[in-house]
Amino acid sequence: MRVALAAFAAALVLPVPSALAHVEVTPARAPAGSESRLTFEVPNERPSARTTRIAFQLPPGVAGEATRGSGGWRVRASGRRVTLIAPAGRELRGEERHRFPLRLRLPLRPRTSLTFKVIQTYDNGEVVRWIGPPGTSEPAPRLRLTPARPEQSSPQDQQPSSTTQTAPQQTARGDSDKGGDGGGPPIWAGIGLILLAAGAGTVAARARNRRRMRDLSDD
Repeated sequence: MRVALAAFAAALVLPVPSALAHVEVTPARAPAGSESRLTFEVPNERPSARTTRIAFQLPPGVAGEATRGSGGWRVRASGRRVTLIAPAGRELRGEERHRFPLRLRLPLRPRTSLTFKVIQTYDNGEVVRWIGPPGTSEPAPRLRLTPARPEQSSPQDQQPSSTTQTAPQQTARGDSDKGGDGGGPPIWAGIGLILLAAGAGTVAARARNRRRMRDLSDD
């Protein structure tokens, strides 16, 4: 019994095996449709081997590239695949963990998760595929897309609201040009009729005066 308890206590204080480590991405959340700088932390899990190559398979709709700060690793990009190759003396060894930054353009799909498949190659030819679901021994890193920021909405999304706002203004201007009686004749037309009537009255008065003068002269 004492031997069993001693063995159990020893197991509690033993260091966690490196096999429990996995590839992680930070931050774990990013706005949909944004251009974000993500950092992938990759562990070297083989004490007797060194990591020489790491390939990232980008999810559909994601585009990007490796940025500075990758520890001098060479970068090769082909389609949605970004491969980092360690030069001599830069390999991961022992229990080292290294961070590799990537600048990515994320798709506009809020409240969804993106899965980044990572292929890790050791100098002894062993390949570790971080492509499994959460909870497995080799899970793929996942990124949760949060709602997009307001400035990331497309102009097409904003066009209907601007059209709705300008339409009443155009209608108001059209009504003001027609006059204030809801579609009747313009004000200037009424003024013209008044002036025309006044002119006609003046001409008639002058005609009557000329006839009167002729009548007086005849007498």
